[in-house]
Amino acid sequence: MYDTVIFDYGNTLCEMGSLSGSLKAVLKSQYAEKIGDLIERSIQELYIPEQVEQPNWIDVWQKAFNEYKLEFDQSIGLKHLNHFVDSGRLYQYSIPLLETLYDQGTKLILLSNVTGSTEVFQRDLMNRGLAKYFDSIIWSSEIGYRKPSRQAFEIALESVGSLAKNSIMVGDNEIADIRGAQLVGISTVLISDIKNTESRASHVVNQANALEHLIRLTHMRPSSVNRQ
Repeated sequence: MYDTVIFDYGNTLCEMGSLSGSLKAVLKSQYAEKIGDLIERSIQELYIPEQVEQPNWIDVWQKAFNEYKLEFDQSIGLKHLNHFVDSGRLYQYSIPLLETLYDQGTKLILLSNVTGSTEVFQRDLMNRGLAKYFDSIIWSSEIGYRKPSRQAFEIALESVGSLAKNSIMVGDNEIADIRGAQLVGISTVLISDIKNTESRASHVVNQANALEHLIRLTHMRPSSVNRQ
């Protein structure tokens, strides 16, 4: 049984929007969509086993704007990121799952790779009513390390004083979430609605049965536990 659950955010608890679509909405340029696509591709290229450090998001945006010889201003980048997170959609199962785990006393950690301003993503988490459920919230842009690095998972465990053997990682990405957690001995749950998904995860679930599986896997405590 596990007393700690580590959650990924994007496309695990919340379906993310489109970076290219969001830039097109906030930037008046014929190249907006292409620049957004380039930013999106640059971020996707970070999802490799060897990627340990989190790049500065401003450098990623600056490089993409330079490709089309457009001047980049940080204020445009922040407008872009805010539009991007606001266009996301919280999955229907997310709050019932977090609420149930929280009420039974399970330690909850959010560990998410984000190439962007930490404040933007933290605001999104609070606005969606999710922040209150987590004992610890860790963004890669804040700590400087990305999943699947050992450092990111070790920081997550240390933040709540949990042991790897008593913890389980829940995510949607085979490299960042599953292989990364396994590097430090954390059990894993892959959430995928694709039938017959092949994965190295300890457990593969879908959105419909995620709550049932995680409740069965986590340590049950009295509902009167003090979370203060």
